[in-house]
Amino acid sequence: MSKSTPVDAGSGSAGRGRPLQFDPEKALQQAILLFWAQGYEGTSTSQLMTAMGLSKSSLYQTFGSKEALFKLSLDRYGEMTADYMRQTLAQAESPKQFLLDLLEATANYSSDGSPSGCFLVNSACELGADSTWAGPMLLKRRDQALAILQQACQAMADNGELPEGREPDAVANQLYALICGLKVMERMSFAPEQRRDCLQMAERLLS
Repeated sequence: MSKSTPVDAGSGSAGRGRPLQFDPEKALQQAILLFWAQGYEGTSTSQLMTAMGLSKSSLYQTFGSKEALFKLSLDRYGEMTADYMRQTLAQAESPKQFLLDLLEATANYSSDGSPSGCFLVNSACELGADSTWAGPMLLKRRDQALAILQQACQAMADNGELPEGREPDAVANQLYALICGLKVMERMSFAPEQRRDCLQMAERLLS
């Protein structure tokens, strides 16, 4: 994205006739990191301005309101997560290995300077799926991630790899719950070795 192209935030604009003097994609990434670390309520407009390197007028002209920026941040983070899952599934040696690798990577994840937990899970815990303005985005991205897990579980069933009597969608639901739980454990400062204890549950589900 060029520096003169406004972000497609669904609201707001870059201002008529004047090119942007900053990279909106880089600014958005800074907003994602700040919202991810501090949550919606814990992040002030002034903090966003500092992190993104924008004046208040530039922030609002480009991204709209703080609420609109938060929803755009959630959407972008959710799409990056879904893209990672899709690519990993496509490259995995088998759908079962994809699921095991995904769970192991989640359990072993070290933020290494990034915010802890998952931006989507953190936001769901803070705001709830019944939030009138954030709920639809949270549910959209939940369903998208769950659909990828369902696809992998169905592929296991089609290949005869899923244990007899286990429904693909039910297994996907349990794996999704485990992944979310692992991200909450990370947010709650459980050590990686403690999070890895949960992997036995996944292995039993898939074996």
